[in-house]
Formats: sequence, structure tokens, C-alpha cells
Amino acid sequence: YLVIVIVGHIVVGAFMTVEAATTLSTWQHALIWVPLTIILAVALLQPVKGAVIGLQWALYMHGFGGEKDEFEPHL
Repeated sequence: YLVIVIVGHIVVGAFMTVEAATTLSTWQHALIWVPLTIILAVALLQPVKGAVIGLQWALYMHGFGGEKDEFEPHL
């Protein structure tokens, strides 16, 4: 969800700026924004996942605190 929010803000902001400054046709917009959206989403997946896991580790969440989560089966 975080990657979708980040990419959405970047692409929609850039699209609105380009739309206000130029007169491109619909297919030209599609040729620009569809590949850009896909490239940004794939490029941001790994860094955002690392940031979320790093935040969980820093806050001792979900198994990083040394004790078992309450949802883990007790073996």
C-alpha cells in the first residue's frame, strides 16, 4: 500500500503538471505515464519493504523484541 501511495502522488502530480503545461493527446500520455508508473512501482518495492522491516525492528515489533508474538503457536 505504501508504494501505491508514493507512486500515485508522484505520477499524479507530474501528470497534472505536464497536462497544464502541454497539449498531449491521450495516447501520448499513456505512453509516458504507464511505463513510468510500472518502473517507479518496481523500483520502490525493495526500499519501501526494507524501510518497513527496519521500522518494525527499531520498534521491537512482530518478533524483533526477543519474545514470541501472541499469535505464534507455543512450541
